[in-house]
Amino acid sequence: MKIGILTFPNSVSYGACLQMIALQNTVRHMGHEAEILNYYNPYMKAEKHTDKGCNPLKRAIKRRVRLLLHRRLYRNFHRFEQRHVSYYPTRAFTDKRRLPEIAQRYDAVICGSDQVWCPYITDMDISYFLDFCGETTKRVAYAPSFGVVKFPDGFEEQIAPELQKFHALSARELPGKEMVERLTGRETALVVDPTWLVEAADWAAMEQPHPAATGDYILYFVVNKSSELLARCKAFAKQHGLKVVMVGGNPISAAKNKDPMLSYALDVGPEQWLYLVHHAQYVFTNSFHGMAFSVLFERNLYVQVPSHNGSRLRQVLERFGLEDREVCEGVDVTESAVDYTRIRATFAQLKEQSLAYLEN
Repeated sequence: MKIGILTFPNSVSYGACLQMIALQNTVRHMGHEAEILNYYNPYMKAEKHTDKGCNPLKRAIKRRVRLLLHRRLYRNFHRFEQRHVSYYPTRAFTDKRRLPEIAQRYDAVICGSDQVWCPYITDMDISYFLDFCGETTKRVAYAPSFGVVKFPDGFEEQIAPELQKFHALSARELPGKEMVERLTGRETALVVDPTWLVEAADWAAMEQPHPAATGDYILYFVVNKSSELLARCKAFAKQHGLKVVMVGGNPISAAKNKDPMLSYALDVGPEQWLYLVHHAQYVFTNSFHGMAFSVLFERNLYVQVPSHNGSRLRQVLERFGLEDREVCEGVDVTESAVDYTRIRATFAQLKEQSLAYLEN
């Protein structure tokens, strides 16, 4: 079969990039052709990293400054995707009117994974519910995430008829599964993030060393800034005589840093990010994919669960009996190793069930 995948290409996000490559490679290993539809939502591209409360001019200035400060980061992501992703068409486009014609190339189109069904990221772009697929192109959902549990007015009414047209439905989190089943009356599979369908050894083969990854270190990686988590991480590092490597920041924040225990890993490409996670002694994170790869590489992790969209992180912790790895306010972070011997069987079972869904 010839399969198209609609997700978030050309995104400077480790999770978005790596889950896209994972799903493409998994479909290929099953013996099918797979291409990433090179469509990106213009709202997401313009708004993702900006203050939506700003006026348009200030927003444009912020975006330009970000591009200048992190031009090496954008270049690193672009090069990585060029090596590992098959796009169609080769040139990215934003005009959704092109999607119906492109869909005719495929026997099936898969939407997912990541938060492709989050209306606040896509501005309620129903393309991510595959409304452009004709009668001859199967619609398949693999591990899409809504990312939130409260939706804009009219969103559920808009997506319900499109969900009914899917040949196969799945979700990455339990609340998403329950919502789809409520809207469609159809059974919806609960499957793992695509990154877990790929063997740890295959991810390791993509890695490139990072100069900060020397000796024992704590990796600090967050998607939402958290002064509390950073303070906990630094205190833990001081207690155990470890250095902290922070992924992110910018040259200005790095230059202002006076803490000898803290070093910035700036503009890290996906292959170096994989290396940093894989070789860390501990990982402190509030990122879903920071947690996902920590589990995949069997790292000792500590997770802060965000209050606004933490169900997806807490669900993983509960699945594997890792509730004690959650960093909670008022509770000390104590040093202990994760016992992965009891987790591997659960991990293997979830992976097997998810691969079976995709194969079917």
